[in-house]
Amino acid sequence: MKIHELFAYLCVENAARAIEFYMNAFGAQEKFRLTEPSGRIGHAELDFGGTTMMLSDEFPEYGVRGPHALGGTAVTIHIHVDNADEVIRRRRGSRR
Repeated sequence: MKIHELFAYLCVENAARAIEFYMNAFGAQEKFRLTEPSGRIGHAELDFGGTTMMLSDEFPEYGVRGPHALGGTAVTIHIHVDNADEVIRRRRGSRR
């Protein structure tokens, strides 16, 4: 068996806000999103310069919950960037 790709897939409390954060802080580009009529994001993909991350809102009715609902998480993401200072500046600018 050959594995061709492996994607991080996050479930978060507010996927739209997370997408905005990743775009502002890291320059990620939104590839697409699937949104319910209620506004909940069922699936979205972000491109981080050739690396894809997927995310969605919580769907507690299916047992899909984010870290806040679970009281923590065993998962962390390490994003290696060329200029950490620039990323911090972008992140601070995205809070306004």
